[in-house]
Amino acid sequence: MKILFVCSGNTGRSPMAEFVFKKLVDGDKNFEIESAASKPVSGGELHEGIAAKLREENIPYTKHIARQITVEDYQKFDKIICMDAGNIEQVKNICGGDSQNKIKLLLSYCGEEKDIPWDKNGFAKTYEDILRGCQALLKSVKI
Repeated sequence: MKILFVCSGNTGRSPMAEFVFKKLVDGDKNFEIESAASKPVSGGELHEGIAAKLREENIPYTKHIARQITVEDYQKFDKIICMDAGNIEQVKNICGGDSQNKIKLLLSYCGEEKDIPWDKNGFAKTYEDILRGCQALLKSVKI
């Protein structure tokens, strides 16, 4: 199962989701997990506030360099999981639509059609929503 998490700049919410999901699957080789941006980026690194929250929650992470989603990503990944509704529209524009129904909002796996917030106040709400969404996503795709 190949999963790509997407946010606007690929320095905050989507890499957080990538690293949270990687911890949830605990090295299961049935999963390939990455993240990307829905907007053009110039290779930014993981936001320090996001990195601090991951450390606080004991979520391992690696060096991360932001990149933008490509048409090739649409073909490669089984699921493209977006952090907000704007990301969905941007990804569809880049990929020429969603003919294979791969593009979803993360919290839709929790039965909620709402965006993951950019909560600069310690990123607690961002983390909580990403964790809930990732747990529900994993439950839906468990191999």
